[in-house]
Amino acid sequence: MDAAQFKLDITTSYDLTAGYMNLVINLICMMVLLSRVDDRKAVLGLFNAAYELSNGQSEPTFPRLGQMIIEYDNPWKKLTEDLGPLNRLIHCSLNSLGTVYVRRNITADAWRNAQMLSLVASPQQILYAAQTDTIACEYLSLDVMDRWIILSVLVCHNTLLNDVVIANLWQRALQTGLAIRLFRDEILIVHQTIQSVFENVKSYNKKLQEVKDHYSVALQTSLTVHRDRRRFLRGTLRELCLLIKDQVGLLGPKILFVWMALSFSRDEVMWLLRHIDIWPVSGNKKTKHTDEIADKQLPELLYYILELRSLVQQHDGVIKRYYSQYVTGYDALILTDIVQSIENLGEKESILLSDFCADLLHISQDSTDLRSLRLDWFRFQAYVSMSRSSFSLNSDRRLAVTMNTTVFHLKMIDLIDEMLRETSDLSIYCFYTQQLETQLHQCLQLPSQSRYTVSFAHICSNFRSALHDLCPEEKAHIIDRSLKLCNLVLDELAKETASVTARLCEYEVRLTEQLSPNNCAKLIEEHDKQKSNKNSNTARSLVMPGEESFRCSRDALTLADKLQTALHELCSAVTSSKQVVVSDHVFAPREYLAQQLESQLTQSIQALISSSEHPMRPCQLLASINAHMIVLQNLDTIVTLDVTRLFNNVLLQQTQYQDYHGNDTLTSIYTKWYLEVVLRRMSTGQILFSPHFAALIANPDYQQTFSPDQYTDNRELRALSLLLGPYGVKTMSEKLIWHVASQITELNKIVNDHRDALVLARSCFDKPEKMRELLLQLSGDIKDKKQISANGPMESVLQRVTIIGEILSFRSLLHAALHDVLKRRLPFLLSIVNDLHDTANEHNLLMLSELCMAVGISTDVDIALVHAIRAQTKQTEPDEHYTLSCLLLVFIALSLPRLALTQNSQYSASLLASKNNLQCIALAVSTVANALFCLHGRNDVVERMKEFLALASNGLLRMSDDNSEVDMAKSRQFVYVVLDQLVRCSPFLSFDLLESCFPYNLIRSSYQYCYQLEELK
Repeated sequence: MDAAQFKLDITTSYDLTAGYMNLVINLICMMVLLSRVDDRKAVLGLFNAAYELSNGQSEPTFPRLGQMIIEYDNPWKKLTEDLGPLNRLIHCSLNSLGTVYVRRNITADAWRNAQMLSLVASPQQILYAAQTDTIACEYLSLDVMDRWIILSVLVCHNTLLNDVVIANLWQRALQTGLAIRLFRDEILIVHQTIQSVFENVKSYNKKLQEVKDHYSVALQTSLTVHRDRRRFLRGTLRELCLLIKDQVGLLGPKILFVWMALSFSRDEVMWLLRHIDIWPVSGNKKTKHTDEIADKQLPELLYYILELRSLVQQHDGVIKRYYSQYVTGYDALILTDIVQSIENLGEKESILLSDFCADLLHISQDSTDLRSLRLDWFRFQAYVSMSRSSFSLNSDRRLAVTMNTTVFHLKMIDLIDEMLRETSDLSIYCFYTQQLETQLHQCLQLPSQSRYTVSFAHICSNFRSALHDLCPEEKAHIIDRSLKLCNLVLDELAKETASVTARLCEYEVRLTEQLSPNNCAKLIEEHDKQKSNKNSNTARSLVMPGEESFRCSRDALTLADKLQTALHELCSAVTSSKQVVVSDHVFAPREYLAQQLESQLTQSIQALISSSEHPMRPCQLLASINAHMIVLQNLDTIVTLDVTRLFNNVLLQQTQYQDYHGNDTLTSIYTKWYLEVVLRRMSTGQILFSPHFAALIANPDYQQTFSPDQYTDNRELRALSLLLGPYGVKTMSEKLIWHVASQITELNKIVNDHRDALVLARSCFDKPEKMRELLLQLSGDIKDKKQISANGPMESVLQRVTIIGEILSFRSLLHAALHDVLKRRLPFLLSIVNDLHDTANEHNLLMLSELCMAVGISTDVDIALVHAIRAQTKQTEPDEHYTLSCLLLVFIALSLPRLALTQNSQYSASLLASKNNLQCIALAVSTVANALFCLHGRNDVVERMKEFLALASNGLLRMSDDNSEVDMAKSRQFVYVVLDQLVRCSPFLSFDLLESCFPYNLIRSSYQYCYQLEELK
């Protein structure tokens, strides 16, 4: 080109000039990057050795390549030597750039005064196509021009700086910033590099000082200049987006404004990315400069860039149709007239233009490849730019302007995607991932910008533009990075939204707690204090519930207002894109949010229940969860979510023993706590079962860290049933029954140890002397010392039977609460189950037992206990187990009189309970007997219960004959009540049968004695 004496001018021969300058600059950048590779010599030598081993000879061009690498150890010196003689072409190219660069590199105020990029500045011209004489230069990247100027002058400084125009461009470029792009995230620190080059040149002291002055100006002004530009572009792009969304047809005539706006904005984004990490900070200006260089409003600019891109992509058909008609209806005609009026064209050039004009007439919006026409124009530029050409574009600028404009219009037909890549490609973020993450977190923390967060996810879809066919090795890595970053952005957005939602939930929970009975008691106490101190000027220390809704001014924002605002902004980001497509992968922001909300709700439930030493009371936890649900239902009005699915996913997991992460759920936590804390304390007498209150209450003889009735009354257990659901209650019931079956197994071991004595007692109960010996043997008492054993077999049996009764009593409370809940929530379904239960025969009723237990309906036989006993006695022979079951009832019957030997058997009429929970024995005996003999299937449960009643009655009556002590007589009164309760609990016993074994007058007098004793107390 230099030998052919080419004349380059960016304003007329845009394609040729831009192509040449890019070629030169790419060479410079490549050599500079090569010099930065520390191991370049070793890598080259290794390659040559591998080539020689593979091919048996050295690589032919290795000496030349090695020599080049050695020569380019100092790239600037070598580049100056190589490109210095070619400075004429570079000189004329940069010289022609003068007016374009000066027009582009101006302040935001100048843009504003010129009403740049405004569609409404001239309403009367809004439908006219936007055109200029240098249309291709209007959206030429300022970043590209800076590279052309700085790198070209740096290698040809001895000639180019003598030109006033280029010197002016050089000055402006150096004052614009501190660094330029070499390749991707590789940058060149401009002033430092220039100084290192100029220091080795004699008589350059003045130029060195000028560079230092330019550096000072850049430090002082460039931050402000670029900040103002970004502020201007944010408003301009917002206006463009609103107008184009309202009137899509404007994309036709005003597409140039779109390319200019995108190019200007992309330049500012790239400038910021280059300078964030290298900007020098010192002294007191640190905070100010940090705020300016880290633009917190950058996400808004990115959002509008991407939205404008999206509008162009969505409505590219409008653009293609407009410009296909424009080219055939206007450009082709005017260009034909111009070509026909030109006289001094050569034959080759004339044919090119004539064919070009002819082809324009046949273009349609369906034309997919117009590269041949653009190539013809490029060839024409090359032909007429040579010195031997008789025609020059500079002499006929009308042709140059029209041809450049027509080529631009052709690009609007088949190269819209390429234009988007050229003007608004943000794939540079692929190599600035740390800055992307930093900007993302800043955006999430700033409510005014958080609605633009999703733009960072859309940026990841641009990363494919960084790929090149000649470097396929990068494809997998870059695609993987784009997917990971998109996932990170959406995940962080969802987490922040869930975090704000969690804070709103906490606020709602606090409001709910203000309406709780506990808080009401505090308010009453405070009210009473104020009444007693009428004359004192005491200020109120408590705030009444609801006062947070009163406000004097709407300007005063409460915490809830701020959280609600932040939530709305974040949800706007989630809803702004239904999906984000990155490298053929589809990301759904709403699904990310739904997953995070599920996780957040699960964590909140775990935090609520574990907020103290003991789990939160079920009714309080239910109220707190309802508060969370209110917030999430309100969230559903902002962003459309399947809230029902969310609640089902979270709350149904809580009905399982473990969630899908393997963590404890409400079911497991409450089950463990009731079993390991409440029922264990109950087994030691610290907690009593009161049928009168239908709850577990504290034994006043023991100090408690919690009130058992606040966890076991009907209100709390109804709340527990709502929390756990029927399935969770069934799971808890199975755990309880498993413990009952374990106690029965231990009882069978005790029975087996005393088998012979029990067999004799079963047949000799009518022989008093023999029975005394057997009872002494079974009780473990010492006859001579008349000492009562506290750890004998009978005590063990009574203790385990009492534990069984306590567990079953608690389970009956739980089932009653579940039944109440289902009666209110599912009355029709429950009525069907009740009808089945009432009308079924004995066989069918046994089959329905599990269904009935699941809805809280009690049945004669506890089928769950039957299954549990069967599972724990698989290795025992059926006949052997049947014998043990019969002897177990005998042992329990013989042990009942022992209850009269302890003071804890005193029966409280007001509680219908005793301190050793003997009131639970009747339920235990009835339930265990029914389950055991149903398991064996011999239909003799009535005979076994009669036998039990006979043995127990006989023992109690014999005790009244053998002992005349006053305390013993009083305690017997309490034990008699157990027989009455047993008959009431068992469906196989009747009071007539009891009367035949035991005088009911004794039971009646026992009740009378208990009530009289209560009155005396």
